[in-house]
Amino acid sequence: MPKDLSKYGRLVKHANNTLRRHIDTFAAGYGLTGVQLSIIDFLGKYPQQMCLQRDIETEFAIRRSSATTLLQRMEKKGLILRLVAKDDARQKEIQLTKKVQPFVQLNRDYMKAQRDSLETNFSQEELLTFTKVLQFLIIDEVGKNYGKERER
Repeated sequence: MPKDLSKYGRLVKHANNTLRRHIDTFAAGYGLTGVQLSIIDFLGKYPQQMCLQRDIETEFAIRRSSATTLLQRMEKKGLILRLVAKDDARQKEIQLTKKVQPFVQLNRDYMKAQRDSLETNFSQEELLTFTKVLQFLIIDEVGKNYGKERER
């Protein structure tokens, strides 16, 4: 087991960059970005539910300003509608347009191929461990105690 823990961070970063590049390349073939395709996928999973901008901010762990810019660009391309929410005029409800319906299934097929590749190459136990490590990193357990020893 490597003693240099910084290798883990670099590997996670490298994997993230590679995955992002793959989805960006795939999405570019349809005039989209990988992030736009991910938003379409998210909205497409719950077509009957109201989705607010803040739901997208939470799901993708992005700031309000980033979400606003992203969604405004998607609206200009005719991919989504941004409507005033019925319950709170300060909120924006996000809906897919009919134009993007083909992309919902296209993205599902792409994601299924990704998942199938992982499931072919790794055991269920390995994938559960991998998921556990990623969830640990997402809640930042690694960084929570950084510098605490010096504070004492």
